[in-house]
Parts: sequence; C-alpha cells; structure tokens
Amino acid sequence: MRIIGTAGHVDHGKTALIRAMTGIDADRLPEEKARGMTTDLGFAWYRGGDGLDIGVVDVPGHERYLRNMVAGAWGLDLVVLVVAADDGWMPQTGLHAAIVASMAEAAVVIAVTKADAVAPGRAAAVALEAEDRATALFGVRPPSVAVSSVSGDGITELKSAIDSRLASLPPLEPMAARLFVDRSFSPRGGGVVVTGSLSGGPVGVGDEVLRWPSGDRLRVRGIQSYRESVSSAEPNCRAALSVAAPKGGFARGDLLAAPGAAVLSGDEFIVRLLPLPGSGSLSAVDAKGKPALRPGVMVEFAVGSARRDAELWPIGGTGFARLTLSEPVACPLGTPFALLRLGGAELIGRGVAVRSGKTKVDDRKALLAALPRAAAAADAMTDAGWGIRGAVALALAIETLVRGWAAAPVGFPARAAEEAGLASAGPGGTTAPTGRTAPTGTTAPTGRTAPTGTTAPTGRTTLFDPGRLSAFGKAAAAKAGEPGGLQRAMAESLFASVFGAGKAAPGRAQAVEAAMASLEASGAVVRNGSAWSTPGAEKRLTPADSALLGRLEAAGKAGLEPGKDCPQTDARGLKALCSLGLAMPLDGGIFFSKAVYDACMVAILRGLGPGCRFSVPEAKARSGLSRKYILPLLNRMESQGLVKRSGDERVVLKTP
Repeated sequence: MRIIGTAGHVDHGKTALIRAMTGIDADRLPEEKARGMTTDLGFAWYRGGDGLDIGVVDVPGHERYLRNMVAGAWGLDLVVLVVAADDGWMPQTGLHAAIVASMAEAAVVIAVTKADAVAPGRAAAVALEAEDRATALFGVRPPSVAVSSVSGDGITELKSAIDSRLASLPPLEPMAARLFVDRSFSPRGGGVVVTGSLSGGPVGVGDEVLRWPSGDRLRVRGIQSYRESVSSAEPNCRAALSVAAPKGGFARGDLLAAPGAAVLSGDEFIVRLLPLPGSGSLSAVDAKGKPALRPGVMVEFAVGSARRDAELWPIGGTGFARLTLSEPVACPLGTPFALLRLGGAELIGRGVAVRSGKTKVDDRKALLAALPRAAAAADAMTDAGWGIRGAVALALAIETLVRGWAAAPVGFPARAAEEAGLASAGPGGTTAPTGRTAPTGTTAPTGRTAPTGTTAPTGRTTLFDPGRLSAFGKAAAAKAGEPGGLQRAMAESLFASVFGAGKAAPGRAQAVEAAMASLEASGAVVRNGSAWSTPGAEKRLTPADSALLGRLEAAGKAGLEPGKDCPQTDARGLKALCSLGLAMPLDGGIFFSKAVYDACMVAILRGLGPGCRFSVPEAKARSGLSRKYILPLLNRMESQGLVKRSGDERVVLKTP
C-alpha cells in the first residue's frame, strides 16, 4: 500500500484534482467550503491499478497555512506537484516542492491543471518548465500530465503515471510501526480515535503502542483504514486507531510507535544538516548574504506532523548542530526534518536527528572530535545501501566513538560497520576492520538503538571504538594471565576504566560480555567457569589458595559457607578456586569442592537418562545430602542445563 499527497500554490486546483481522481471532497471544514480554500489537511483515497488502495493527503496552498502543509508532507511515497497552466510555476510551488524533498523520499509526478482554460501549447510550456524546476529539486526528471478537473481530461493518464512511478519504487523496508498523529477526536463510545499515516510496519487490534514523547503505553482497541474496520493495517496507509484516552489527550505531532521502534525523544537533539534541495549549501542565506543557520538562531523545527520552536547551535564546521526545543518532541530515528524561518514562510535548513538528550560541555568536546570520523564511517555504510539516509548508521557511529560502544539494532549488518572502521562483537565473535567498502544488500533495522538508552537484548551485535577495544583487550589479557585469572568483577572494572562507563550505564553488562567474547574469538583468552585465563596458562595456586582448597576438601559434603563456618574473607579465595575449576558455588553462599559436587551429581543421575524424573527426597537419598544442601545443588545442576524443574520433581535433560 502507498500514500501520495499534493503540493503546490494556492488556487492551483489541488483539492479539485483530488475530487476528480477519487470522487471525495477533501475539504472537510465548513470554513473551507465557505471560503473555497483549503486551510488544513484533507484526506481521500482511491484504488490503484494494482488493486490496492492509495491514500491521498491534500495540503493547503496559501503561505498562511504553511505549517499545516508541512504536517502533511512527511512520509509520502509520491507527491503530485500541482502547477496551474494559467499561472505556471509560482514561488509557493517551489517552496512546497522543496519541503517535500526535505521531509520525504518521495517520487514525483507533475499535474498541469486547468489545461482547458489556456491556449494550445501553453500547458506544454508550463509542463516543460515545471519538469526542469522539479528536476533541480528532486534530482530526477518527473513525468508530467496535463489535466482538467472540470472535464476529466487527463485524469486517467495521471493515475496511470502515478501507478507507474509507485511500481518503480523499491520495496518498503521492514521496520517497527509508527504513526504521527494529525487528527484526534472522541467518539460516543468512549476512548479516543487518532488518525495519521502508518509507516514502518503493521499494527493490529490488541497491539501495544507507545505514545511519544510522553512514553505512555496504550492498547489498540480498533482500526479503520479507508472507512473499513480491519483487524490490522499494513504500511503505508492512512489509518484511524482507537485507543484509551491518555491523560492530557492527543495533540497533532504526537507519535505512536511499536515498542521496538527506534525513537529519539526529548527537547534537545544532535542533528546532521543536509544540503537544501537543489543546492549544495546546508543553509539558506538572508538578504545580506549571511547564512540563516548561525549560532543561537531561532528556527521552527518540523518533523512528522509536529512543530516546535528551537534554538540552533552549529557544532564547529562539522555539518552537525545542537537543537534545543521549546517543548519535547519525538521522531523515529532516520525521519528527516525541516527548519523554517521563525514566523516566516521560508525553508532555511533540513537534516536528520541522530542523538537525543542533554549534552554537557565535556560531551560537546567529545562530540566535536568524534563527529567527522563518525560521519565518514556512516557514509561508508550508507554507500553500501544502508538506507534511511544513513541516520541509523550515523547514530551508532557517534555513540560508538563518543561512548566507546553502542548496541546495534536487530538485523544490523556488522560487516558493514567493520568495513567502515568500527569493531563489532556478538554471538559470532569479532572481525577486525579492514577499511574496505561495505557490501550491498544490508538489512534495515527493526529495533531501538543505543542512543535511546535501552539495553541491548542478548544476541545483538555491539560496536566498539577499535582503539579502546584494543586497549581493553591488552589489559584484560594481562590480568587473565595472572594466578586466578580474570574475574568478572575485574573485567567490568577494566571496562569502566577504559571506556569511562559507570555501573549504571545502559547496556554496560552486555557490552562487557561482547568485549570478552571478542577476546575469546581472537584466542587471546579462554573462559574457565566464571573467569578467563590465557590459553595454555597453568592453574597456579598461591599458598593461601592451596590451604583453602585443603580445608574445602576436608569439609566434604558440609562445604564451606563464608561468614558462618569460615571467615567472610575466604569468599574471594573460594571464588578464585571456582574460576580454576577446583570449587563449585551453590545458592546461599555455599561452596563445595569440585570433586564433591561431581560425586553428588553423578550419584543423583546414575541410571537416569534424558526425560527421566526424580523427586527431591530421591535426590537426597542418592547423594546423602541434607535439605540445606540438596536444593542449592539441584539449582546449580539446573543452571548447567542438566535438569529442569517440573512441579515438585526434576526432569533430566542430559547426563554429564
């Protein structure tokens, strides 16, 4: 399914054209009908040549209602650029086209309206000029069709041109569902209904969605798409979602997104500025020839259907800037935004947000140093077909180089990052960066990324700054070669010292595990229980450890419990023995010698195969352990994957 929209100067016949194409009057407000002029967004639809419904967004043409036009420009698959044959290309035509080019990766078809009201040849001349001007803005020469909304001439040909351009678009990239609210109302049955353009992924009745920027969790009660009740809606389409009314209600610009969507939210963003359509410049210039985007300038920030006043601060000469907003706003990572002159009708900048949250002065210094390198890495990944204007790749590269690591979303092509100069580690280990161009055919992300502050699920790839990962590897390998090896706590301490990550840093535990996995994959260290040692390293005991091992073995099935039957200070030595495979920790702070643990385990499982069951009393009888020890021992066997609990019994999964 697809969504198209109109753009163009006031009185050039956008709404009349939609009526001729769809049979629907998109002017819904009484004042619009009274004045004969569109002032807010209007919506319609029709069935395309492939049998699928095509949503249509109608926008006002008058510059007084430019903000409403901007709210309808995001997420379009195609824009019908409307140019009247009698007026030709007008300034507002160019502004609308530039805004669409800034806020949507849309295909273009030109409709030359009022062709029946001009002399022969005039419509063709207007079409030629419009094609030239649109080519300069969009980078591709669009087709044009002369039409008359009164007689219907050219309408069939226009629909055919739209079908052809939509059919040539690449398949939609699978992502999490998102919908910017453009209207909301309260039906008689209670709750609230919100409408918007659904993109990214499907949404179904019963699904949970997050409302941003508040973060409220809502449940979808019902869905309508093109006036039909449906159990689920597929992107890209116009949809109306019925949800419980949240506190404060909805406002235009609120974002509904699936829980896994990569969303940036807040009142401060780091953004990458992009060249204005038809220009190599990142900023428009004022009457005196000075850049409109200069330190401290006030602008209007438009993303999706949201608009906020903002203050802009360029970050050096990097092409990045920091935006502080009047109110929080949310945008899916990779969604382009437009910057308008505050209170005016002029596009002065555009870009994508790549990081959200407050930045301290020290963070800004780190950003200034990292941004050029991050941009180069992201551009390498973008050249490989990463898509969404490289925003996801750029966000990951920035986080990796500033913080030292970043959790990549599900489906992220780790090889692309490695080829771009970033190290990656995950379930498959790590591959050294080679500096080559990343391969094509990468997969779009579906999950939330590190800049939002979420913890990466197990199995995701973690990206590292190669220099810091190398420093961590050397320090960790050195500690792993010492008696007792590298304990987990020491690995976390080393990670914090190299990467500057506190215990509360989101995703730190997964990052430490990924970093150690990369060292294991490279052969620098090997895992021994809960610790790591260097390959071939002998299990060396200090005299104190040897004495403690003797006491543990002498304790037999009573084991040792620091703080009760031995000093609390013995806990560290007992953990060291565990890391060397000479002791086994049980729940409750109890330690057995490895020989005693193995003997009890074998006695319990003797004669039992996978699928067999036994009770706790049977395990006590077989092992000779009291209840104090049998449950902690069974829990340890369960953690090793030998058994699993089933009611009051244990089921054998495998035998050692």
